[in-house]
Amino acid sequence: MTAKFAVLAAAAIAGCVAVRSAGAEGEHVWVEAPTVADIAAAYPARARAAGVGGQVELTCELARDGHPRDCAALKETPGGYGFGAAAAKLATRLKVSDQGLTNQNIFIPVSFDAAVLKGEATVTKPAWAAVPSAQDFQATFPKTENGVNHVRVVLGCTVQAGGVLGGCAVAQEDPPGQGYGDGALALASKFRVGPWSQDGAPTVGARIRLPIRYELTPVKQQ
Repeated sequence: MTAKFAVLAAAAIAGCVAVRSAGAEGEHVWVEAPTVADIAAAYPARARAAGVGGQVELTCELARDGHPRDCAALKETPGGYGFGAAAAKLATRLKVSDQGLTNQNIFIPVSFDAAVLKGEATVTKPAWAAVPSAQDFQATFPKTENGVNHVRVVLGCTVQAGGVLGGCAVAQEDPPGQGYGDGALALASKFRVGPWSQDGAPTVGARIRLPIRYELTPVKQQ
């Protein structure tokens, strides 16, 4: 049996979060970013006391060293909790790989999720830096033909330094007992998550759910 596979949801594409920039073309990847611990440490005191989350959109100038500078909040929701000032300070810890935007204005989303205060941060829109190859998937298929053509596995992992997925376990396998859960676990080391999510949140130190779907097609005998 050969197999065709699809990686859905969180692992859909080995995409990278883009820096939305004024007067610039292409996508630019964040290679450094604050961690979940950094966000928790910088959480505004009033928002922390109230258990309130917030969203900020910053405008910044990209310095020659790849770090944003002179950041200001264009939008801050809800207002009055200090999210704008906290986001501007955190943004200086971001770094872009391509310095083609030096001295240009860029727009940066920053999300404050109160879950970070409880150690329960979860990545919902990861920017994938790497995903397994077709050969990697092929190597993890069960060795025996079991007649199952559609399998969905969900892994629960923690994002570690460098975007590595650690502490992974099978959260869901449908149908169960076919060997695909173990195969998906073997693939976990092939994934890498960018340090900053597409919705402006840290990934290092957060939990992530990784859905993988296998679509299998039997080979016709000649």
